[in-house]
Amino acid sequence: MKEKSMLIFCLVALALHISGCGFISVSDFKVPNSHFDPLRTPNPPVYADMANWAVRPDVGTGKEVDVFFVHPTSYFGDTSWNQSMPDELNDQKALDDIKKQASVFEGQCNIYAPFYRQATLHVLKANEKDKNSALSVAYTDIEEAFKYYLKNFNDGRPFVLAGHSQGSNLLLWLLERNFDDPELKEKLVVVYMIGWSVTEGDLKQYPHLKVCKSFDDTGCIVSYNTQEKNPEMSIVRQGAIAVNPLLWNTSGEAASKELNLGAVFDIDGVKIEIPNYSGAQVIDGALIVPRPSNAEDLKTPKGFYHSYDYSFFYRNLEKNVSDRVAAYLKENYKM
Repeated sequence: MKEKSMLIFCLVALALHISGCGFISVSDFKVPNSHFDPLRTPNPPVYADMANWAVRPDVGTGKEVDVFFVHPTSYFGDTSWNQSMPDELNDQKALDDIKKQASVFEGQCNIYAPFYRQATLHVLKANEKDKNSALSVAYTDIEEAFKYYLKNFNDGRPFVLAGHSQGSNLLLWLLERNFDDPELKEKLVVVYMIGWSVTEGDLKQYPHLKVCKSFDDTGCIVSYNTQEKNPEMSIVRQGAIAVNPLLWNTSGEAASKELNLGAVFDIDGVKIEIPNYSGAQVIDGALIVPRPSNAEDLKTPKGFYHSYDYSFFYRNLEKNVSDRVAAYLKENYKM
């Protein structure tokens, strides 16, 4: 099959593209050789400096809705717990991830994507104190960027929140800590918190959070992690609630691949599209997919498709953004 022969991927274990083939497994992780020290934290970004925005639209693009997008981890350093801003600004992997994932939103939204002092991928093997300290530095930047966006860019428009992996983790914290504010909640179209989990415990502790139950719910969270039934590794959190991107609900119903409008893979800047690529089913908080026909070309831990959370369901995500934006505008602006 021509499409299959073209799908040769170089991936890391957490969906983060690196040069060369192969992947980084958890066993390869090497945490920094000293504990987190706030005195050694890289200097924070100033979001009034437009260089600290990876993407922001030209003035007057005219779309009625924005998306605030937080990119996944692209920093693998083991000398510092957080990436410095000079290195972040020159991080081509971060830009590539934004291009591949945030393009889902470009038909409906003005895209705003900040650079930030992301935590190293190696926090996955760190102790809880060091891990949370490094992620808290990253979160501080995202919260500051979001506040700057609201004050200086938003101009009263409704907005979508979206991210992947570490970016989605940080968005969950942003939601928990800020979105009990009725004014913010009123402007929220939807949250695509992909590649991370929202759990039953999260919803109980933060009752202002809710998970999407249909294709046109608004003010809610879409969250899922893509894997096979028995993957080599998994990042699904205990008590996770997943939304099936083929059905747009949390039921355990199996969705056939005929509902998949098209997977889209970006290889060296060329988009390759495969309609009806994969079905999906929510089981125990994970989004379970059958082994893809091109599984041998997916250089990732067996059965673990974190890298493809957006790619496998690209066209469904794209359509869903359109559906939810239309539903929000109809409800709030009486179209």
